[in-house]
Order: sequence, then C-alpha cells, then structure tokens
Amino acid sequence: MTPAQFAATYGATARVVSDGTGIDNVVLLAQWANETAWGTVVVGNNLGNIRCSPTTFCRYATLDDFAAACIATFHNGSYNAVLAAKTAEAQLAALVASPWSSSHYGGNLHPFFDPLEAYEMTPSESATLSQVYYLLTSGSDSYPGHPGTRPIITKAETDAILAAIKAVPPGTVDLQPVLTAIAQVQTSLTALQTAVTAIKAKTDKDLA
Repeated sequence: MTPAQFAATYGATARVVSDGTGIDNVVLLAQWANETAWGTVVVGNNLGNIRCSPTTFCRYATLDDFAAACIATFHNGSYNAVLAAKTAEAQLAALVASPWSSSHYGGNLHPFFDPLEAYEMTPSESATLSQVYYLLTSGSDSYPGHPGTRPIITKAETDAILAAIKAVPPGTVDLQPVLTAIAQVQTSLTALQTAVTAIKAKTDKDLA
C-alpha cells in the first residue's frame, strides 16, 4: 500500500488504539506500517504482530479485536515509557527502545512516520475544519461554546461557499467554483491563514 492507502485503511483502528492509550495515532500507524511492510503482510488482522506465545503470533477475527488487544498490550507494564511520552517524537523514541521493537525497528520509525504524518491533520486543523463544517451545515450563527459568534467565517462567506457547492453540476468533478469561493474566504481569515495553508498543502499532496 501507499502511505495514503495505509492511512485510509487503518486510520480508524489507530484512532481507537490512540483513544485507549494516549499514543499518537500516526505513531501507531508508523509502527504497524513497519510490522506489516505497509500492509503487504497482515495475518489475522494482527497489525502489530502481537505474540500469543514466544513462537506464535495472535490472530484476530476483526480489527476491533486487534485494537482491544493492542490497547491491553500497551498497558501490560512493559510499555510504560511509551505511555508516559507526551509528544509524537518522544513516543517514537520510546517505542523504538521498547521490547516491542526487539531491535528490528532499526532504531528509527521516521521512514514510516514522516510519509504518514503528511496525511494527518493536527488537532488545531481538525478543530478548524469541524467548525467550518458545522457552520456550513447547521444554518446556525454560532458554534457550540462560542454563543453569539461565528469564530471562523461570516454568514455571507458561508452562503458564498454553499452557493458554489450547489452550482457544481451533478456527476462532475469540477470543483473550481468551490475553490474560487474558498479562495475568496481565505482573504478574510487572517488569524487562521497559517492553519488553512497547512490544510491546503496536505490536501494537495493527498490528491497528487
């Protein structure tokens, strides 16, 4: 699989394990990409090659079963340093130094982490898009937690984007009207320009 395909296929599972461990979901994907050679060797849904004995690997009926086992494995006491690490970089280093690696990660998971991270939004970028989506689809003039305000875009800008989306003929992939409307909105998003630029760069790379 390509990094984009791997992230799309196993991203949801990584988020489940992340919720249960506090480990960055891209760190988890990087580990699994290493363990499975980018998804080319996945036996029994065991993305992490968890062992059931010194000589056998576990098999799981579903990815949900694997996620539960993965969470339990991280909490078995052998990976406290990984759980204690607060940043993705620290988690990568702790994982490489942990028993899970057994030296076969080559001391570095960045060759797997870096291409995957390009397809992952930061929490700030995700929050920005969540607010934009809510304001576009709810018809509300405020975002939850921000009564009486539209912290991202104005009503007129929302209407412009919706009009551009509705103008796209059914069954086509001509998104130019939408892109034009978004470009116009971006000129008024001074405070959010950095986040918007980062999101656009990652989207362009994913579509390339």
